[in-house]
Amino acid sequence: MKPAGRFLSVGWAPVLAALVLAGSVLVQALPLVRPSLPSRPPHLAAKVPAQPAGWTVRDVPLGPSEFMAGEVEKVLNYDDVINRDYRRGAEQFGLYVAYWGPGKMPTQLVASHTPDRCWTENGWHCLEMRFRQQDVLAGAGLQPVEWRLFEPPGGAPPVYVLYWHLVDGEVYDYGERFNAVPDPVRWWRGAIQQALHGPREQYFIRLTSSQPLEELWTDPGFRVVVQSLSALGLARPVPALRAN
Repeated sequence: MKPAGRFLSVGWAPVLAALVLAGSVLVQALPLVRPSLPSRPPHLAAKVPAQPAGWTVRDVPLGPSEFMAGEVEKVLNYDDVINRDYRRGAEQFGLYVAYWGPGKMPTQLVASHTPDRCWTENGWHCLEMRFRQQDVLAGAGLQPVEWRLFEPPGGAPPVYVLYWHLVDGEVYDYGERFNAVPDPVRWWRGAIQQALHGPREQYFIRLTSSQPLEELWTDPGFRVVVQSLSALGLARPVPALRAN
């Protein structure tokens, strides 16, 4: 468990931000070698159980108003999205999944919209963090996940967060650091790949709760929701067998 403050030097933040901005302009200006491929039609709502046993489910707008929700949609430019709130008595968890088809959104721009950046810019504080965690949900067989504990503004209870960013089925490597400012080396590497090959298929998946999500794993309804995410690419790849 590591405090957020050790991973972001205030003095370097403007410099890194300027490098990222310059790279963003460059990436948008460069022609793409790989042509855009057709995206999947809307599929997330059908893939994720809408009413797991014992839970009340509500689809949550992406902003406090219709206008703000529309602005979020413009910025994120996704092909499909779900944002759901699951409740059962005092227990609650949230699920957000966004999808971008091939050719739709540069990887490094999706990678810049994590809770590390967007939430802290809106007054949240990261209390604890763990990187590329294996088997947080024991036995789920999921790819490594980013683990966070955030404190919302206004004295609300802390929120536990698990998030994955999948690029062509592989977990994006954010490095072992707090990503309020993107890692410049990884960002530029992604920019070069973007220029050479074009944007790839991507998912951003986030689970949130006011209680540790590991504690919810014993609930059958929560397990059904998580297992449905495996089909979107979260399942850990099975190592190929080597011939004798």
